[in-house]
Amino acid sequence: MQPGSHVHIISAGEKIHTAFPAILRMLPGITRVYVVAGSETYGISQNLPIEKERAKVRHAVESVKEISASLEIPFARETVFPPVLPSARTVLTKIRRENKRARITFDLSGGSRDLCMALFALAPWINGEVWSSFDGKKPQQVPVPDRDVQAMLANVNYQTILAVLLRNRPTSTVLTDVPYIPRQYLYSQVWPYYIRQRAQKPVEGAPVAHYKRGRKPANDLSQATFSWFLKVLTGAGLAEEAPGRRSGRETAYRITADGEMAFRFFADPAVNSIVNQMLDGA
Repeated sequence: MQPGSHVHIISAGEKIHTAFPAILRMLPGITRVYVVAGSETYGISQNLPIEKERAKVRHAVESVKEISASLEIPFARETVFPPVLPSARTVLTKIRRENKRARITFDLSGGSRDLCMALFALAPWINGEVWSSFDGKKPQQVPVPDRDVQAMLANVNYQTILAVLLRNRPTSTVLTDVPYIPRQYLYSQVWPYYIRQRAQKPVEGAPVAHYKRGRKPANDLSQATFSWFLKVLTGAGLAEEAPGRRSGRETAYRITADGEMAFRFFADPAVNSIVNQMLDGA
């Protein structure tokens, strides 16, 4: 996706085809459109009133597709399945990877409450702008909180640490079930993949590097540098620290829900095999 591209994501509802022309006038330059619908939208219900509502949504989606085609704007339809939040995250991760440099906007005027809430919660992670027609007429921009973790995760070593923490996460989605990983074990898993990087701008308190980027022997990852990485991750709320179970002096770490979200959106599968493995399991 070239710089200057603009991806517009719409939550599927029965009136999105009337809101879409207004969005096109307010946000000229849209170069790709995605409509995200709940899986129930395309299921046939034996309940006639329910089926009638679903048919309206399907008709609205097709109308948006026709409008897009008339303007030569590529169109795609994505489906979200229960549970909605992780499924929506997977869809948006795919969209972000396909459109890395694009501006991203959302129209959350239609769709189910769960779908809209999930997309709204995920929008900040991809720097998405949210719009909605609260009165059913003129779209308005909805303020969303800023997220500035993408620049931090440009350092591939943070991606590796999060991948190792995520690899040790059980299948349970309950945050309290996520185990803490002893620091020394975490270090031993990260050091084979450590890559030195020169910071573009000096960061106060960070270790100073005087070398070029590239893979180095394992012992080049110093304990001080590793401690700095963990301090940054915990400070950003992407990882949690706790005393180790065996020794109160040994700290342990685990990934947070925000840490997993940041990893899913911003990690690059080309970094190393661990990152690629965990992204494949997303």
